[in-house]
Amino acid sequence: MIYVVWNTLFNLLSQEEQVRCFENVSAHLTEEGSFVVEALMPSFLYRLRDDQHVDAEAIEVDEVRLDVLRHDPVRQHIDESHVSLSGEGVRLFPVAQRYAWPSELDLMARIAGLRFKER
Repeated sequence: MIYVVWNTLFNLLSQEEQVRCFENVSAHLTEEGSFVVEALMPSFLYRLRDDQHVDAEAIEVDEVRLDVLRHDPVRQHIDESHVSLSGEGVRLFPVAQRYAWPSELDLMARIAGLRFKER
């Protein structure tokens, strides 16, 4: 079994890289093997205003933590940063991802010669 946990596949920032991942997995699995992909459904994207999001994750006396996100629907990219504002300064914790819809993941699997078992 090959298991890709919690959106790790989406850290590959192009569809070509993601397809190559599926092909590499296929080359390493036995006939009885399974490829498990744990990934979020990007349904929250419909709630974005102007393809952006800002959320105060925590407000403390000595620190404020924000989550800021920019969405590119054409490239299916999310550029996000967790921002910490405190007396020590500003710290950024960036995240870049290329999400894929379940139907696209299914197609990548078929391209790689894998067959669907269950969702």
